[in-house]
Amino acid sequence: MTDNRLLIGYYRLSMEDDTDNESNSITNQRLLIKDYISAIPELLAMPYQEFYDDGYSGASMERPAMQQVLQLVRQNRVQCIVVKDFSRFSRNYIEMGTYLEQVFPFMGIRFISVSDHYDSLDYRGKSSDIEVQFKGLIADFYVKDQSVKVKAAVSTRRNLGEYCCGSAPYGYRRNPDDKTKLQIVEDEAKVIRRVFELTNQRYSKTEICRVFNVESIPTPLQSMSSRQKVDRRKAASKDLQWTADMVRKIINDKNYIGCMVYGKTKIPDPGTGKEVPIPKDQWKVLENHHEPIVSKEEFEKAQSLQLRHSRKSKFAKSTSIFSGFLKCGNCGRNLSGSKEQHGHILYSCAYSKGKEDTGCFAGKADNKILEVFILSEIKAHLQEMISQEQMDASLRQKYQNLIRTYQGEITDCKEKQAQLKRQHLQNYEEFHEGKLDQKQFQDARGQIELAKEQLQKRIQELEALVRNEEEVLLKKNIPVEQMVEYLGYEKLAREMLEEYVEGVYVHDDGRMETKWKDKM
Repeated sequence: MTDNRLLIGYYRLSMEDDTDNESNSITNQRLLIKDYISAIPELLAMPYQEFYDDGYSGASMERPAMQQVLQLVRQNRVQCIVVKDFSRFSRNYIEMGTYLEQVFPFMGIRFISVSDHYDSLDYRGKSSDIEVQFKGLIADFYVKDQSVKVKAAVSTRRNLGEYCCGSAPYGYRRNPDDKTKLQIVEDEAKVIRRVFELTNQRYSKTEICRVFNVESIPTPLQSMSSRQKVDRRKAASKDLQWTADMVRKIINDKNYIGCMVYGKTKIPDPGTGKEVPIPKDQWKVLENHHEPIVSKEEFEKAQSLQLRHSRKSKFAKSTSIFSGFLKCGNCGRNLSGSKEQHGHILYSCAYSKGKEDTGCFAGKADNKILEVFILSEIKAHLQEMISQEQMDASLRQKYQNLIRTYQGEITDCKEKQAQLKRQHLQNYEEFHEGKLDQKQFQDARGQIELAKEQLQKRIQELEALVRNEEEVLLKKNIPVEQMVEYLGYEKLAREMLEEYVEGVYVHDDGRMETKWKDKM
C-alpha cells in the first residue's frame, strides 16, 4: 500500500536571526532543502508541501505555520519533515528533544536536519546522538543570550534619550523626522493642562468628567484613534464618555512632566512573549527625557490634592463634612455651601440660581438639620445590616462547606490526571517493548487525552465555583464591630458617609433620599 502522507519542508526566519546572514533567508532555506530532497529518490517520490514562518521566534511553538504542521502531524498525515537546522524547528532544547525522542517516533515520522547532518532514520531504535542534544541546548542558550542583548541595546538607547516604550502616550506623538523623539500634540496637551488646572482648583475627578462630557471633549482613546493603532471600533463609539479612571491616569502620569517611565512589566521566559506586571515602586523613571506638558509644581500639587477625600468649600475655612455627598434631587449636581455663619452652612443647587422652574433644589438646607437627619438614617441602616449579618452567619458556614467540597473534587481530578499520565508512560514502554502496536498505542493515547481534557474542564468549572463562593463570603463578611461602634456615635462623622453613603439627594419639595453603597 502506497504511503500518501506528506513530506514537509519547514522554514523559519525571525528578528533574532542575523540579518546580515543571507544563508538563513527563507529563499535560501528553500533552495537548500529542495536540493537535498532532489538527491534522495525516496524523498523525491513523496507528496511535498512547504510551510514557513517569517518574523517568529524559535523559542515558542506558537507560530502560525508551525501550528499547521503540528495539526497535520496529529492527523497522521505526515511521514517526513525536513528543516535547514534544528533551530529552524525549535530553539527550546527540551521541546526539540520531546519531538525527536517521543512524538515523531510514535507517529512514524522521519525528521531531517540538513545542516546538522541528522536523519532520524539513522537513529531508529536507539537514542539520538549526544551532539544533537548539545546543539538543542546551544540553541536554547542562544535565545536567552539574545534576550539579554536586546535588553542591553534598549537600555543604551534609553540612556541616549531615545523613546523606547512602544506607542506614544496621550498628549504626544513620535516625531515624524525622528521616531526616537516625542513631540507634543497641542490639542491633547490643552486637555491635559486643563485636567491639572481643574484638579488644582479642587474639582473632583467626577466633576471634571462632567465638564468634559458636557463640552463633548474627545476621550484619550477617541483622540488617539486617528493616529495610532488602537481599537477604532471602540473609539468610534458615540456613547464613550470620560471616566474618573481616565482623569486619574492623566494626573498620575509622569510623562507629562518630561519623565520616561519603563520597566512596568517583564518577560520571565524569553521568547514566549508573556509579560507579568512589576510593582510600581520598582518602575524605572528617566527624568528630563522629553518636553513636559505641565510643570512639576502643578503635578505635585495635583498629587497632594488627590490624597484628600474631600475638597474645601469655596468659602468655608475648614473642610465640609458633606462635600461631595449632598446632591440635587433633580439634576444630580453637588449642592453648593454658603459662607459659614455662627456654625451654620446653607446648601442649595447653584443651577437654580437666577432661573425659574428648573425643578432643582432652590431652598436652603441647614447643615445642622442635615447632620441630625443623616446620622439617624445611617444608624437605622446599620441596624438593618447587623440584623442581616446575624441571619447570614449560618449561611457563611454553608458557603465554606461548599468551597471545601469543590476543593476536594479539584484534588481528586488532579490525582486522576496524574494517574492518566502514569498510564500513558506505561503504554509508551509497552509500545517500545512491542506489546502494543502503533494503532493500539494511538487509540489509547487518544482516550487518555480526551479524559485529561474532560478533567481539566471540570477543574476549571470547580475553580470558578470556588471563586464565586469566595466572592459571596467577602461580601457577607461585614465588620459588625465597626457598625456597633458607629451606632454609639452622637455626632455624624465624615468616615461614616465615606463608608456607607453614595449620596444624599435633596428635592425641591424638601424630601431627602439617601442612596447607600452596596455593602452586602
